[in-house]
Amino acid sequence: MFRFVAALVAGALLISPASACTFCAGELRSKQTLRMHYATAKAVLHGQLKNPRFDPKTDDGFTDLQVGTALKDDPARAGQGVVTLRSYLPVIGNTPTDYLVFCGVANGKLDPTFGVPAASAVVDYLKVAAKLDDADCTVKLGFFFKQLDSPDATVSTDAFFELAQAADADIIKAAKVFDAAKLRKLLASPETPAERLGVFAFLLGVSGGPADAAFLAGLLKDTASERTSSAFGGLLAGYILLTPKDGWALAAAVLGDAKQSYSLRLSTIVTVRFFQATRGNDCKADVLKCCAALLPHGDLADQAIEDLRRWGYWDLTAEVLAQFPKQTHAAPIVRRCIVRYALWCPNDDATRFVAALRQTDAKLVKHVEEMLELFAPANPAKKNP
Repeated sequence: MFRFVAALVAGALLISPASACTFCAGELRSKQTLRMHYATAKAVLHGQLKNPRFDPKTDDGFTDLQVGTALKDDPARAGQGVVTLRSYLPVIGNTPTDYLVFCGVANGKLDPTFGVPAASAVVDYLKVAAKLDDADCTVKLGFFFKQLDSPDATVSTDAFFELAQAADADIIKAAKVFDAAKLRKLLASPETPAERLGVFAFLLGVSGGPADAAFLAGLLKDTASERTSSAFGGLLAGYILLTPKDGWALAAAVLGDAKQSYSLRLSTIVTVRFFQATRGNDCKADVLKCCAALLPHGDLADQAIEDLRRWGYWDLTAEVLAQFPKQTHAAPIVRRCIVRYALWCPNDDATRFVAALRQTDAKLVKHVEEMLELFAPANPAKKNP
């Protein structure tokens, strides 16, 4: 297990540091965290909302923020104790009035651009978060991990966004700061939002042990559950990290089973790509088994074939070319994908395949060649004549 993770760490360094965790939902990748807002703001002010109102002439809304603390200040504030927000934020009954506002500066004046309800816990959290060094991923991610179960929803949500947007390599480096028991609790809780499960499962995979592998295996069996299916890629990645033999066998089985949902198989493909990117040749045999399981299925064969071409994995050339005449693989996107693979493949059987196809469908070959020249002109393999 430890040698496996060590190899994964080495491979993960090849990933761009700016990349978000592979297993976070797409919309989370662009979510601005409080720390990001803080870094770009000229002033960050905390106080209480007062006097919400509408302008009867324009119907525009306004609310005053009575400033209590300036976490970050700018001369443009000029000591103002009240900043007017261009939004109607109702203050009714027991509605919390504590608010955190991030401001830019426009025409020499403060320009409030973003704000969130914020009790004192949020202020304390942000004071620490803003000082964290991105270069020290262990300290940074360790801090955010501790905040995942904060009773303050703003803090716990923002901490999750920070973890979700961390690079895979940084998560692996910081593995020792993730508590497996806490992750199991979060994964098992029906209160945990479904979009967080994949990230938590990946964290468990880099930090857990045999008992955690059994725990993830139980979750993976419940493919009928919407929560499980939406996080399947992350759950599977965690499972593979903890028990490679069983995890890879499950991945290949899912990809080869046409009865599994399209989305579940796509999630599995993402997981396979993750391991190929981070471990390379160390997991090549398992990656090839997964690709081989996909090839007979026309609905997703193009995914495997294109991956094999991009990776320069020519071990399955005979199997790839054998799919071309099948009616199940007659869709233009699949046929073009097979031809593209053959044009790049340096093997003799691919050369013969292309030569024969030029005689029967020269137009198809020419079209694929033109697309390759346009989008992928550099071929590291030997081109076919």
